Amino acid sequence: MQKLMLVISGLMLLPVLSFAAPGDTTWVTVFENRHLDHYGFYDTTAHLPAQGTDYRKIRMHYILGRYACEPGAQYCGSWDYTTSVIAEPQDADTVEIARVITPYATDWLSQNRSHDYIIDISDYASILNDDLDMRFKYEGYSWGFTLTLKIEYIEGTPPMEALQVSNVYNGYYTYGSSSDPIETHLPSKTISYDPASTSAKIKNTISGHGQDDNDGCGEFCSKYYQLKIDGNLLEQVQLWKSDCGYNNIYPQTGTWLYDRANWCPGEQVYPIYHDLSTVTSPGTQFDANLDMQPYTAASQANLGGYNIVSQLIEYGPKAHSLDASIEDIIAPTNDPNHERANSICATPVIRVKNTGATEITSLTFSYGLEGGQSATYTWNGNLASFEDMEIALLGNINVFSGNASNHFSVQITDVNGGGTDEEPLNDFYRSQFTHVVSHPSEFVVYFKTNNTGGAYNETNWRIEDEQGNVVASRENNANSTTFKDTLNLANGCYTLITDDAGCDGLSWWVYPYYPQNPGTGIIRFTKPNGSLIKSFNGDFGCQMKYRFTVGYTLGLDETEESMNDFELYPNPADNEVNMVLNVSSQQDIRYSITDMSGKVLKENELKGVSSVAYPLNVSQFSEGVYMLNCYYENGQVVQKRFVVARQ
Repeated sequence: MQKLMLVISGLMLLPVLSFAAPGDTTWVTVFENRHLDHYGFYDTTAHLPAQGTDYRKIRMHYILGRYACEPGAQYCGSWDYTTSVIAEPQDADTVEIARVITPYATDWLSQNRSHDYIIDISDYASILNDDLDMRFKYEGYSWGFTLTLKIEYIEGTPPMEALQVSNVYNGYYTYGSSSDPIETHLPSKTISYDPASTSAKIKNTISGHGQDDNDGCGEFCSKYYQLKIDGNLLEQVQLWKSDCGYNNIYPQTGTWLYDRANWCPGEQVYPIYHDLSTVTSPGTQFDANLDMQPYTAASQANLGGYNIVSQLIEYGPKAHSLDASIEDIIAPTNDPNHERANSICATPVIRVKNTGATEITSLTFSYGLEGGQSATYTWNGNLASFEDMEIALLGNINVFSGNASNHFSVQITDVNGGGTDEEPLNDFYRSQFTHVVSHPSEFVVYFKTNNTGGAYNETNWRIEDEQGNVVASRENNANSTTFKDTLNLANGCYTLITDDAGCDGLSWWVYPYYPQNPGTGIIRFTKPNGSLIKSFNGDFGCQMKYRFTVGYTLGLDETEESMNDFELYPNPADNEVNMVLNVSSQQDIRYSITDMSGKVLKENELKGVSSVAYPLNVSQFSEGVYMLNCYYENGQVVQKRFVVARQ
């Protein structure tokens, strides 16, 4: 059951909120399609459920979209900007409850694209009630984003009630200054937590921004912090995200794949927890000190810094002795937060949390397609209290067979070999997914490498079957070379895995600005006659995975990409531009190149072309902008713009 409350100014809570049953979900909308059209604060008063109702979990849905700026608007970049959601209770500290870095999304409007960031904010249950002043902080200097903010209250007994939150540190501090060291702003703090609390954690949300002239600190340098309790080191943490090239929100239009100081464009800044249970006691004072790695920038002209929010979260006792919770389905699902893990043919992956006091050593799951095949799987291991982990369900189910259902469900049926799971409401989870595409058994892997230098190209590909056996591959490839491998696969499910050692894919808009432009590579599936089956976007960062079946027709078929099209690279071009054709069938085509006034400068006809790359000599053209027009046999005309620019 779901109840939706649309929050607008002056709206009062409906009485039904007080009578909902455990497991029901109450929704509150704080912002609805709010246009982010200025730098700074967006303030509102949220009318939240009254105190007195228990919530097993509280989640925030931070939904980011795009709007069309006014014609001629100077600033409408939609780049990677820091945003924060802040709660301002009347009788407690003002606290940040989430931080998200927006993606490079300049092409989202044309794609009608948006993204729902789902963030667990149960730590703030003590203040997320009644009339609450809330603030959205936008640190971008250009506009174009929309914000919808919803809070999802899932009723039931919280596994460990969050009783109170207070700030330890809260601010942006310059890093590397010789005259104003960051430690000046991070003094030791004497704190304590309520005697009624059972335990406490320090929760740190830290991200580095800006950069100095030498080492790129704080955004582009890896530094650590140390948390000390009563002068003793509790933990040292490196503030660095080394997996931006695996970002689930891809491709983006900016420098999305550069690793950064604890954040990636288009991701939540994930908090870091430090359990104080073994080093402190309720009601007793202690000293907490956050020390950044010592650093002084060689040049003081331009300095970066760190956005540091450190909070003390106080908790009540653990509500259950034995309890396991299914937190999420990683695959199969259409959730874009797990884009790279999907679609799959078999071996679903879920995230499970131990929400009880007792260590979990075994879990049995029942899962399958609704109305179709089902399977069971028993996991054995060690999952400590309030730890979580991903578990692959290694049963005998194929997600792509059984029936046409595209709904997957999983349920915990046993904990610790016959123990009683004390909270059944969190034992079940359901997802919707898109079936794996089906391709013909015989096809060609068309692979053109770019020029990354060195003995071998950075990019390689392999195809694995359901058991992970490599059935075809191409590794240690020459640069700037085209390979055509004809495959004939048996019925089954397969995964194309394309890895790039440089974590910048086969193509990237930044390439033309490199001192040595590596150019654009291509990977695609074609039929033996050259017509296109599937063309892959080369801007995939570190790795691309693509699942497909042979011999099954439950999902999409090989006509998925039947429209004629073409791509141009490099763009800007110097003396040669490549026209990469995507054709639905082998055919004759005609093309022309015009200047921006429409004057035809070059035209030609290509006989019996297929989905391959054709080089066009443009050395006779002066620097400027040109239009390439491609005329297909079915009467379709496709136009694309390219630039000629020379150093």
